Amino acid sequence: MQRSSRRAEPAGIRAAPILLGAAALAALVLSSAPTSAQAPERGPVVLSLGFGARAQGLGGALQPGEQDPDAVFANPALAALAGGFGLGWQRFDSEGTAVSVSSARSWFGGGIFGGVQALDWNGSTRPEAYPGGVDPLVAEGGEGASELALTVGYGRTLFGLRAGVAAKYWVQRYGASNVAGLAFDLGLARRLGPGWLHARARNLGAPATWGEVEVDLPVELGLGWGAYGRPLGPLDLGGAIDVSRRADGEWLVGGGLEFGYWPIRGRTFVARLGARTVPEGDASPFSLGGSFWGDDLVIDYAFQPAEGSDGIHRVTLGWR
Repeated sequence: MQRSSRRAEPAGIRAAPILLGAAALAALVLSSAPTSAQAPERGPVVLSLGFGARAQGLGGALQPGEQDPDAVFANPALAALAGGFGLGWQRFDSEGTAVSVSSARSWFGGGIFGGVQALDWNGSTRPEAYPGGVDPLVAEGGEGASELALTVGYGRTLFGLRAGVAAKYWVQRYGASNVAGLAFDLGLARRLGPGWLHARARNLGAPATWGEVEVDLPVELGLGWGAYGRPLGPLDLGGAIDVSRRADGEWLVGGGLEFGYWPIRGRTFVARLGARTVPEGDASPFSLGGSFWGDDLVIDYAFQPAEGSDGIHRVTLGWR
């Protein structure tokens, strides 16, 4: 069966170090995250767009078992493993579009990476009214709203763990007004059994002020696991699961399965099914997706239905 092309890492599989790291990240996030009483809004939305087409097809769970350029926006510890170059496109109903560009490469004993995300919306709700999640955007929109986030980071192996840090510069615009700020991501990852266990703290930073509105970052703590390449008859089987907690106290749980078939070496077709919790909005908890992997070319697609709209479509093109 076809296996991951990722280079080998140390074979230790004890989970205690990464679980301790996850606890430390949790303490950091919970101590720095605003309470729901202090932060009725979350933003910017571009920092909460998920982890790419493959993850969307797996119920929002990142698949660290294979190279994925969208890891740049998910977990800086995994981004350094990703390598390659990626282009992403996402469509919300008929009024919102998000695009992304990402790249990672080996550098100075580890990996350096960077990415750009942009969101444009033409709906009927001012940006300070949307709470920062994808699902309310599908239901409500944001009039003339646009957002941009630039990400750079570095990761390497330390004491048997993959560790990474990323810095983000973000901008929200509405008409002639705008607000900008900084955010930071921290990540840890380690081999566990056939896959990777990983922890993250995303969008840490101070809130910004837009007029009389305080724009709080969509702080998130997450823990996930994923693996790909287990043989099941003529198929390669993979799966991923993810649990995260947002700054507003909501818990998100998602996961999915993927099935790969390669009739010719270097030509692999993948189908995915996923499910996740949806705390707000009209999006379905279920998603599906597929991929074509041809040598170094990767094409991923995912779809999540949403009541009263065309749903959420996402495409990622990558070179490994």
